[in-house]
Formats: sequence, structure tokens, C-alpha cells
Amino acid sequence: MSVELNEPTAENLKRVMSSWPTGVGLITTTSSQVDGLTGSVGEPRAVDKPVGILCNSLASISLEKKLILWSVDHSSSTYQYWMDAKTWAVHFLADDQQNIIEQFKQKGALNKFENIEYSLSKEGNPILSGAVAILHCNTVNFVKTYDHTVILGEVINLEIFDKNPMVYAFSKFTSYGS
Repeated sequence: MSVELNEPTAENLKRVMSSWPTGVGLITTTSSQVDGLTGSVGEPRAVDKPVGILCNSLASISLEKKLILWSVDHSSSTYQYWMDAKTWAVHFLADDQQNIIEQFKQKGALNKFENIEYSLSKEGNPILSGAVAILHCNTVNFVKTYDHTVILGEVINLEIFDKNPMVYAFSKFTSYGS
């Protein structure tokens, strides 16, 4: 059955783009956040906290400079953390990491890292084990658009593992092998 969608409304565009399968990325960084407690002089105390966001708007754009890009919605509760992040890590999630997807797809959740084990990269970013690949990146530039900001990063280190990737298509997460 064919459906002709001529008008590029937001819903039609979303429907058409859902037919384009993508991998599932989890991007992580560490942010210095005020925790509500006070230090020895009564000032608010800043603590480093892990931040993460699921992303399928990810692309490699230059092999010469090793650049990738991804975008974050201006309405995301973590938007400002990404604007401040100097470094971040991209995890290409594996088909057996559905639990991580379920935890990170919750909008507005206070601690998406609760009960998730991670280590810190030498840059200080949370690194989860079990991914297909991990790219360690430095922020290079931003391009603000209507409702998203495109973040451009240079890959400074990468790792790849023998795992099957998770795929997102037709608004569903599925194994690459299925």
C-alpha cells in the first residue's frame, strides 16, 4: 500500500524520516552542576554529574579532519550541558542494550545513570561497556537552527567491538539482525 504525502508538515516529515533506519547513539559527558548543598563558606557547591542523551541524528562529515555531527533539541532538559561541554563520548548501542535505551529515553528523568555502571574516560566522560563502538570527541563548533543545535565534534580516539548494533526504524528499536 502506497500513501502519498505531498505536504511537508512536521507529522509527514516525521513519518517519512522514520522509514530511514539509523543506528542508536548514546552521547555522554560530565557536567559541573550545583547540587543544592553549600560548601564551607556557604556558597552553592558544584559537583560533577554524568549527562547522557539518546541520539539518532548522527553523521560522519569529514574523514580528513575526523569530524562528526549530531543535534540536540532546544527543549531538551540537558540542552545547556551540551552547549557547555568541551568533550563527549558517543556510544553506538548494541542490540542487547535495550535496558539502557529504556532508561535514557525517559524525558526529564533526574538521574538517567541510576543503576547503570560506567567508568570515566581520560577526558572525564562516562563510558558504558557493551557498545558496538565508542567515539571520544572534542567540541569544535555549533550551528543553531530553528529548534535544534547541530554540534560538530572532532574524533580524538575510538574503539570498536564485535557486537551487533541496535537500529531505529519506523519509531521502533530493533536488532540489526532482525
